[in-house]
Amino acid sequence: MDPKRLKKIREDLGLTQKEMSSLLDTPFRTYQDWELGNRRIPGICEVAIDCLLRCKSAFKARRKKDKKIKKVKEVYIMGREVILFETEERKSVNDIAAFLRQLADKLESGNVKLRTVGKELVLDVPRELTLEVKVEEEEKKGKIKQSLEVEIEWIKGQGLSETGGVELA
Repeated sequence: MDPKRLKKIREDLGLTQKEMSSLLDTPFRTYQDWELGNRRIPGICEVAIDCLLRCKSAFKARRKKDKKIKKVKEVYIMGREVILFETEERKSVNDIAAFLRQLADKLESGNVKLRTVGKELVLDVPRELTLEVKVEEEEKKGKIKQSLEVEIEWIKGQGLSETGGVELA
Protein backbone atom coordinates (compact mmCIF):
# COMPACT_ATOMS: atom_id res chain seq x y z
CA MET A 1 0.00 0.00 0.00
CA ASP A 2 1.25 3.45 -0.90
CA PRO A 3 2.01 5.74 2.10
CA LYS A 4 -0.10 8.57 0.62
CA ARG A 5 -3.05 6.20 0.28
CA LEU A 6 -2.63 5.09 3.89
CA LYS A 7 -2.70 8.70 5.09
CA LYS A 8 -5.79 9.46 2.99
CA ILE A 9 -7.59 6.40 4.38
CA ARG A 10 -6.73 7.44 7.95
CA GLU A 11 -7.95 10.98 7.33
CA ASP A 12 -11.16 9.72 5.65
CA LEU A 13 -11.84 7.65 8.77
CA GLY A 14 -11.30 10.75 10.90
CA LEU A 15 -8.45 9.20 12.88
CA THR A 16 -5.21 10.62 14.21
CA GLN A 17 -1.99 8.71 13.63
CA LYS A 18 -2.05 7.66 17.28
CA GLU A 19 -5.62 6.34 17.00
CA MET A 20 -4.83 4.47 13.77
CA SER A 21 -1.69 2.89 15.26
CA SER A 22 -3.68 1.80 18.31
CA LEU A 23 -6.48 0.40 16.14
CA LEU A 24 -3.93 -1.64 14.16
CA ASP A 25 -2.15 -2.71 17.38
CA THR A 26 1.08 -1.19 16.05
CA PRO A 27 3.63 1.05 17.80
CA PHE A 28 3.00 4.73 17.06
CA ARG A 29 6.51 5.28 15.66
CA THR A 30 6.13 2.28 13.32
CA TYR A 31 2.84 3.67 12.02
CA GLN A 32 4.48 7.07 11.42
CA ASP A 33 7.20 5.31 9.42
CA TRP A 34 4.53 3.69 7.25
CA GLU A 35 2.98 7.04 6.41
CA LEU A 36 6.41 8.54 5.73
CA GLY A 37 7.34 5.62 3.47
CA ASN A 38 10.29 4.63 5.71
CA ARG A 39 8.86 1.15 6.34
CA ARG A 40 6.79 -1.28 4.31
CA ILE A 41 3.27 -1.90 5.62
CA PRO A 42 2.85 -5.61 6.50
CA GLY A 43 0.24 -7.51 4.51
CA ILE A 44 -1.86 -8.34 7.57
CA CYS A 45 -2.18 -4.62 8.35
CA GLU A 46 -3.24 -3.95 4.77
CA VAL A 47 -5.99 -6.55 5.24
CA ALA A 48 -7.10 -4.87 8.49
CA ILE A 49 -7.13 -1.46 6.78
CA ASP A 50 -9.18 -2.94 3.94
CA CYS A 51 -11.68 -4.25 6.51
CA LEU A 52 -11.91 -0.76 8.01
CA LEU A 53 -12.67 0.65 4.58
CA ARG A 54 -15.37 -1.94 3.92
CA CYS A 55 -17.19 -1.04 7.12
CA LYS A 56 -16.31 2.68 7.05
CA SER A 57 -19.84 3.99 7.57
CA ALA A 58 -20.47 1.72 10.55
CA PHE A 59 -17.07 2.63 11.97
CA LYS A 60 -17.70 6.38 11.61
CA ALA A 61 -21.16 6.07 13.18
CA ARG A 62 -19.73 4.17 16.13
CA ARG A 63 -16.96 6.75 16.64
CA LYS A 64 -19.51 9.58 16.52
CA LYS A 65 -21.73 7.83 19.07
CA ASP A 66 -18.76 7.12 21.35
CA LYS A 67 -17.75 10.79 21.29
CA LYS A 68 -21.27 11.84 22.29
CA ILE A 69 -21.23 9.69 25.41
CA LYS A 70 -17.63 10.70 26.18
CA LYS A 71 -16.36 7.15 26.63
CA VAL A 72 -13.38 5.50 25.06
CA LYS A 73 -14.44 2.26 23.43
CA GLU A 74 -12.46 -0.29 21.52
CA VAL A 75 -13.32 -0.82 17.87
CA TYR A 76 -13.02 -4.40 16.72
CA ILE A 77 -12.32 -5.01 13.08
CA MET A 78 -13.20 -8.70 12.91
CA GLY A 79 -15.45 -9.01 15.98
CA ARG A 80 -14.62 -9.25 19.64
CA GLU A 81 -13.78 -11.96 22.08
CA VAL A 82 -14.48 -11.83 25.79
CA ILE A 83 -12.97 -14.52 27.99
CA LEU A 84 -15.69 -15.56 30.42
CA PHE A 85 -13.65 -18.17 32.29
CA GLU A 86 -10.05 -19.35 32.03
CA THR A 87 -7.73 -21.53 34.05
CA GLU A 88 -4.50 -23.37 33.35
CA GLU A 89 -2.85 -25.85 35.66
CA ARG A 90 -0.52 -28.82 35.57
CA LYS A 91 -2.24 -32.12 36.33
CA SER A 92 -1.48 -35.80 35.95
CA VAL A 93 -2.77 -37.71 32.93
CA ASN A 94 -5.19 -39.57 35.22
CA ASP A 95 -6.59 -36.33 36.66
CA ILE A 96 -7.07 -34.83 33.18
CA ALA A 97 -8.76 -38.00 31.91
CA ALA A 98 -11.12 -37.96 34.92
CA PHE A 99 -11.93 -34.29 34.28
CA LEU A 100 -12.66 -35.01 30.60
CA ARG A 101 -14.96 -37.94 31.50
CA GLN A 102 -16.83 -35.71 33.94
CA LEU A 103 -17.03 -32.94 31.32
CA ALA A 104 -18.43 -35.44 28.78
CA ASP A 105 -21.20 -36.39 31.21
CA LYS A 106 -22.02 -32.73 31.86
CA LEU A 107 -22.08 -31.99 28.11
CA GLU A 108 -24.58 -34.81 27.56
CA SER A 109 -26.80 -33.38 30.30
CA GLY A 110 -26.70 -29.98 28.59
CA ASN A 111 -25.52 -28.15 31.70
CA VAL A 112 -21.87 -27.45 32.48
CA LYS A 113 -20.82 -25.61 35.62
CA LEU A 114 -17.18 -24.48 35.80
CA ARG A 115 -15.76 -23.38 39.13
CA THR A 116 -12.41 -22.22 40.44
CA VAL A 117 -11.38 -20.01 43.35
CA GLY A 118 -13.62 -16.95 43.24
CA LYS A 119 -15.17 -17.78 39.84
CA GLU A 120 -18.13 -19.80 38.63
CA LEU A 121 -19.73 -20.05 35.21
CA VAL A 122 -22.83 -22.04 34.22
CA LEU A 123 -23.27 -22.94 30.55
CA ASP A 124 -26.46 -24.16 28.93
CA VAL A 125 -25.10 -26.35 26.15
CA PRO A 126 -27.22 -26.94 23.03
CA ARG A 127 -27.70 -30.42 21.54
CA GLU A 128 -25.56 -29.70 18.46
CA LEU A 129 -22.01 -28.38 18.72
CA THR A 130 -18.90 -27.86 16.61
CA LEU A 131 -15.88 -29.92 17.60
CA GLU A 132 -12.39 -28.76 16.68
CA VAL A 133 -9.36 -30.96 17.37
CA LYS A 134 -5.90 -29.59 16.73
CA VAL A 135 -2.40 -30.94 17.40
CA GLU A 136 0.45 -28.43 17.36
CA GLU A 137 4.19 -28.60 17.74
CA GLU A 138 6.21 -25.54 18.69
CA GLU A 139 9.95 -25.18 19.20
CA LYS A 140 11.14 -22.65 21.76
CA LYS A 141 14.68 -22.30 23.08
CA GLY A 142 15.65 -25.72 21.75
CA LYS A 143 12.71 -27.48 23.41
CA ILE A 144 9.81 -28.96 21.50
CA LYS A 145 6.35 -28.40 22.98
CA GLN A 146 3.40 -30.41 21.69
CA SER A 147 -0.23 -29.67 22.43
CA LEU A 148 -3.55 -31.36 21.82
CA GLU A 149 -6.37 -28.83 21.78
CA VAL A 150 -10.01 -29.81 21.90
CA GLU A 151 -12.42 -26.95 21.36
CA ILE A 152 -16.18 -27.27 21.59
CA GLU A 153 -18.14 -24.29 20.33
CA TRP A 154 -21.60 -23.16 19.42
CA ILE A 155 -23.44 -20.03 18.42
CA LYS A 156 -26.05 -18.97 20.94
CA GLY A 157 -29.50 -19.82 19.70
CA GLN A 158 -28.34 -21.55 16.53
CA GLY A 159 -28.20 -25.26 15.78
CA LEU A 160 -25.65 -26.87 13.47
CA SER A 161 -25.91 -29.73 11.01
CA GLU A 162 -22.46 -31.06 10.18
CA THR A 163 -21.51 -34.63 9.41
CA GLY A 164 -18.23 -36.51 9.22
CA GLY A 165 -15.15 -35.27 11.04
CA VAL A 166 -12.72 -36.69 13.57
CA GLU A 167 -13.12 -40.00 15.39
CA LEU A 168 -11.10 -41.54 18.18
CA ALA A 169 -9.23 -44.59 16.94
